[in-house]
Amino acid sequence: MSVSSANYLPALIDRARVINVNIEDWSVDCVSEYGNKRFLDVQVMSPYLHYMNGEGIYVMPEVGAMCWICKPSDGAFSQAFVLGFGAPHDDESANYRCGRQTLNPGDMMLRTRDENFIILRRGGVIQIGATPLTQRMFIPINNIIHDFCENYYLDTLGGTLEWTTQRPEKSGDGNAMTKFWLKAKMKANEPQYVAELIVGSQKDKDPRVLELIVRESGADGAALKVGLQITNEGNVIWDVKKDWTITCEENWSLTTNKGDVKVASGNNITSTAKKDFSVDAKSNVKVNAGINADFVAKATATIEGKMIKLGSGASTEPAVLGQSLIKFLTTLISQISAISQTVPSAPTTATSIASLSGQLATLVSTKVFVE
Repeated sequence: MSVSSANYLPALIDRARVINVNIEDWSVDCVSEYGNKRFLDVQVMSPYLHYMNGEGIYVMPEVGAMCWICKPSDGAFSQAFVLGFGAPHDDESANYRCGRQTLNPGDMMLRTRDENFIILRRGGVIQIGATPLTQRMFIPINNIIHDFCENYYLDTLGGTLEWTTQRPEKSGDGNAMTKFWLKAKMKANEPQYVAELIVGSQKDKDPRVLELIVRESGADGAALKVGLQITNEGNVIWDVKKDWTITCEENWSLTTNKGDVKVASGNNITSTAKKDFSVDAKSNVKVNAGINADFVAKATATIEGKMIKLGSGASTEPAVLGQSLIKFLTTLISQISAISQTVPSAPTTATSIASLSGQLATLVSTKVFVE
């Protein structure tokens, strides 16, 4: 079938500039660079666009963009459309770069004037970002997801995560304080968090660099059950409202190089060793019992010292030697027996016995009793 020459016009392809964008109509108005011809309500072609629901790949052009307009050859009333967009030739640098980022062959990029972007790189790498310092990379090697940012926030039904740099927006000072804050819920519908972990700067001149908070629940006003604080000065404060258990399969050591070790209990303290139990002090050892003190040994109990004081700290007398005392008493009894048999009425007998009895009294302690 022949085409009437009255209805046929040669196809027109012209270079033009966008002078207006019709957002609601998804069309543009253009003016050709040569001949100053106007094209109104021109549709912009897309790589793909479904005719019913509009799913596809498309861009809303901006005023000033350079495009190529096609006027079909199917009649005087045919509708022009934008074939695509191009870059002007830069005579100074002799290229068509137009400020575009350097890409490798096969790379694909979406970018706006505000520098937010999506790059699909050959090799499977994907970059999505708002700025070079705010982006995420998907790397197929070892299945890595790598985030770059200054401040990071994650909100879920189970809790939140914040990793922030506390600096004014217009300040480029890298000396700003930073904080990592992890908040977890026990139940998704609870108003508060049952546990919080804070690492980094709490606030100005606050020495805490790590704080752990555990509450009874996520209800409003729930009681604090566990609190841990670690400062950059080397202090550790651990507050536990109930039991605290340490289980170790091998050795457990507690060492303080300069300060003291204090153990205080509101009730009983029990230490149990399946083998030996040793207390080694380079200076003094003191055990103070408000009522009774029991030291029980099923075999031998040994107390060794240059001076052993029994009774009180003011005791100054040496302990009695049991064998010597038995020997003395044996001799005393023999002398009394001999005197009573030979000279019952001798005047020196009473004096000798009284002298020996006085010596015996000094050998008996009034403070220490042995069973």
